[in-house]
Amino acid sequence: MATRRASNTATAAPTSTNDICPVCKTMRYLNKDLEFLINPECYHPMCANCVARIFSDGPNQCPYAGCHKTLRKKGFKSAYFGDLTVEREVDIRRRVAAVLNKVEDDFETLDDYNEYLEWVETLTFDLISGTDAEKKAAEAKLIEWEQAHKAEIERNRRLAKESEAERVARFEAEKEEARLRRMEAMQEDAAEKQKEQRMREEMLNGLASSDAGEAKQTLNRVLLKKRGQNRLNSAVGSLSEATTAPGLSIRGLKQQKKRVVEENKPYDPFGGLKLDMERYKMGPPEEYRNHWVDEARKKDDIVVGGYSADEYLNRAMFEAFSGLAVFIEDEKGPERVATTEAAQVASTGQTTQRMDVDDVF
Repeated sequence: MATRRASNTATAAPTSTNDICPVCKTMRYLNKDLEFLINPECYHPMCANCVARIFSDGPNQCPYAGCHKTLRKKGFKSAYFGDLTVEREVDIRRRVAAVLNKVEDDFETLDDYNEYLEWVETLTFDLISGTDAEKKAAEAKLIEWEQAHKAEIERNRRLAKESEAERVARFEAEKEEARLRRMEAMQEDAAEKQKEQRMREEMLNGLASSDAGEAKQTLNRVLLKKRGQNRLNSAVGSLSEATTAPGLSIRGLKQQKKRVVEENKPYDPFGGLKLDMERYKMGPPEEYRNHWVDEARKKDDIVVGGYSADEYLNRAMFEAFSGLAVFIEDEKGPERVATTEAAQVASTGQTTQRMDVDDVF
């Protein structure tokens, strides 16, 4: 009994709603080629056999209980997403984008364009997740806009197609250019190999048909020819790089902005280099009170010579704080004596030889 129950469980038909047609109750277990279709009018799934059987003779009502929408066979399609809610949202957004297809260039300011995008998103949200009243109002607005702006909608649609066609044409042209460059590189490699083979054969033939002296001359001649060809190739390559580098265009790189020279600014000999001290931060010079510094600020005979009290204060602050991060014991290195005599003098305090000093006077 246990074995029979296990075998029945292993071969039981699937009960998932995704594998059973809600209309004719056909199971994928019995028909491996079962295909489900939906209609954007109501998004009720049914198998392709039911669609052919019910809607082949013309428009008919949806077979789902409670759904009174009239469907047509040409409106059915296969669902791209497994979740029909997502499928419905994508279809609605595609329809709204086809009608409300204005671009930023159609507006005078960016704020107006942002308001338009917000209005489009609000209308889309009402069509997707709004109540029945909101859906009807949004549908009426969409139809009214489509009827009032047919010519403009068609113009924007045509411009979008042209831009897409230009993008595709540019992409194909880039692919063709890349293919031609590869073919040219392959041809150059083949020509280089043939030239090397020809020079090698010429060298071998010259060596085989001449004596030692002539063989050496033949070898030198072949080597000189090869060096000259290499120099010619390098010169041609450098010339081509020099002539083609300014016109090189790489897709995706940002345009480099040229440096703007401000003519009204005074000349800066340091080129924008900041020479301010970073060990301290000076406050307002008026806060550093000193009687003789204040007098120096006021006297014209001192200031006219170029004396600056602020520079003096900066120097004093630097002298006060510049040595705070320096520790002498850590900076000192091991004491070294240059010679053995110096070491002896350092230890005994006496010199081994008499040191005479000439009197220059």
